[in-house]
Amino acid sequence: MGSVDIKKQAPNVARMKILGANVVEVTHGLQTLKEAVDAAFDAYSKEYKDSIYCIGSVLGPHPFPMMVRDFQSIVGIEAREQFVEMTGHLPSSIVACVGGGSNAAGLFAGFLNDPVDIYGVEPLGRGPKLGDHAASLKYGTEGIMHGFNSIMLKDENGDPAPVYSVASGLDYPSSGPEHAFLHDIGRVVYDVIDDEETIDAFFALSRLEGIIPAIESAHAVAYGMKLAKKMDKGSILINLSGRGDKDMDYVIDNYGIR
Repeated sequence: MGSVDIKKQAPNVARMKILGANVVEVTHGLQTLKEAVDAAFDAYSKEYKDSIYCIGSVLGPHPFPMMVRDFQSIVGIEAREQFVEMTGHLPSSIVACVGGGSNAAGLFAGFLNDPVDIYGVEPLGRGPKLGDHAASLKYGTEGIMHGFNSIMLKDENGDPAPVYSVASGLDYPSSGPEHAFLHDIGRVVYDVIDDEETIDAFFALSRLEGIIPAIESAHAVAYGMKLAKKMDKGSILINLSGRGDKDMDYVIDNYGIR
């Protein structure tokens, strides 16, 4: 886990250590998600006979993107069943945040064959300048990284570009290959939300519903709020991919109480 993300998500790190995990701090590069994956691959290449490589996102070489999507698909399957049971109909639109894209792939899997509008929300961060965001599907081009071909953000040399997001789980310079496919065939609309909109949505959901979302999930909440203002009628299903307990200290220290 990158040093930057360890500081951002200190409560989660503390929980992992209490539960017995050995958290290896990655201190090179930007010290975020890409470097953590680099380090995991490097460690596995040296110890492959005595270890197992696992990843929580729809990234990496086959079969990892497919495996993680299938494991996460329970979210989409159950969300679809529960929404129809509660309302009697399918949602008009579904929304999920996208970094590597595991939570989105899981949600989308339950609705791809339905007449439902699907939106994936990437982090615009501080703005569209390279290095200020992590919106690979919005601003990237085809490229290979970590053993998979997808759409990625590149620097002037064609290498993975530096990225940024207020959300630790979204600061990755590419997205899973299935998201690139859904982007290219036009089945999913991938759009962006910036840091300020995200933090506003973080507080809005907390105040109005008593649900403190993860900062990652707050990107989807912010987009869902904007989408609702454009719709004359219909319903929106927003995927809350994590709790905000881990983010509360970071938000208060950096943004205060709004």
